[in-house]
Amino acid sequence: MANNYNHTLTWSTTRITVLEYCNKKYYFNYYPHSLRSLNEEVWLTALLLKNLKSTDMRVGEKTHHLLSDYLRALKKWPQDAEAIQAHKDRVINEMRTEFEISKTRDYTAYDRDRKFWLSEHYYGENIDDKLEEAIQKVVHNLDVFLESDRNQKVQHYFTTAKTVYVENPREKDFEGMKLNLYTIPELRAVNVMAAPDFGVVISDNKYLIIDRKTGQEKMDSDWVSEQLKIYALKMLLKSNIKIENVEIEAYEVYLPSLHQIGGKIEKADIDHIVEKLKEDVEYQKQFLEDGDIIKNQPLAPSHFARTNSAKKCASCTFRKVCEDLKAFE
Repeated sequence: MANNYNHTLTWSTTRITVLEYCNKKYYFNYYPHSLRSLNEEVWLTALLLKNLKSTDMRVGEKTHHLLSDYLRALKKWPQDAEAIQAHKDRVINEMRTEFEISKTRDYTAYDRDRKFWLSEHYYGENIDDKLEEAIQKVVHNLDVFLESDRNQKVQHYFTTAKTVYVENPREKDFEGMKLNLYTIPELRAVNVMAAPDFGVVISDNKYLIIDRKTGQEKMDSDWVSEQLKIYALKMLLKSNIKIENVEIEAYEVYLPSLHQIGGKIEKADIDHIVEKLKEDVEYQKQFLEDGDIIKNQPLAPSHFARTNSAKKCASCTFRKVCEDLKAFE
């Protein structure tokens, strides 16, 4: 089978979480093209489902778009009420337009040019009453940020910090997201992708990393997530500096509560995430032909076990194609 669509094995916190959640979901998410030689209908269905998102996922995505739109504009010049409303209107119009396209589109065929379909529409659910609720959640997330002291701090950073980075989630810079892992032999050939929402170089040896979240909150405020550790590792590798010589603070900030978790990144955090990367890559290699991360060809779908949780299956976007695949395993 031709493998021109393959690339070197990739690691991300999302990928490893999906693999641990359900091996089969991982397969559908990251190796759907391998189904092409098995059955074309199953292959195309998997590709279609891979591009679906739930309404809740859409709220998170559009919140990131709206906050990024605001912050990227704020970085250039102050934003007044009219400018802020324009950012909101843009996202509101996007959500309404995309909702209608999702609702009326033909789900019997895969269309690679349309990436904003809703999983609820695919499965025939009536979610008309959820659109305005979703829009209000997105707008409210920006409003609480605007009214918080965080907004004032951001404006202060724009005028005083050495460098301020604001991610543009509308135009992903995949090359810029990659970590340079050349100095770690076991990971040299692995693609590790990471880009925080907001980063500040306060001075030559002082850094701040912020990642915004809209999902379920983690309440341990002193806990530093693996995602934050990856961001810190990326910064250290990019700048070719050691953690002992800099001060890095990293936080996940939840919307709309503005609750945050995180803190100062220590050497133990960096050591931990490097070892975690190595362990996760070894785990991922178990699902590849010959364990070859360069070739990155998955084993047959039967090697990817389904979760035993009926609850997980009931809410999984891939439940249709997962059931169809059983006839070919």
